[in-house]
Amino acid sequence: MLISSLCFIPFFHFHPIFMIVSLFLYFLPAFLARKRSDFTAILALNLLAGWTFIGWIIALVWALSSGQQRQVAVTAQPAAPPQAISGTGFFCSACGKSCEAGARFCSSCGAAVPATSR
Repeated sequence: MLISSLCFIPFFHFHPIFMIVSLFLYFLPAFLARKRSDFTAILALNLLAGWTFIGWIIALVWALSSGQQRQVAVTAQPAAPPQAISGTGFFCSACGKSCEAGARFCSSCGAAVPATSR
């Protein structure tokens, strides 16, 4: 008798379309994360804690932010061909550029060349 009287209360009489839309919204975080590597973890969180609003929000944020990690591609500068070190030149200790033998100052940065290099 109690069950037949509950059918007249609108809250307990759900339309099938309402049930389908509700289930889709409930599993929306898992649906959004279906092609990600951590899909299983998001689905488990959605199943276990999705019934709480906070758990559902956490699963949704995780599903939206767990995309591929953006990796910055650093293009390597082509290495300069190694220069043969000869007795006529040396490298500046301040900037690393080659200097002529006997120079007192670096021609690139103007740093004083130590006397041992001359």
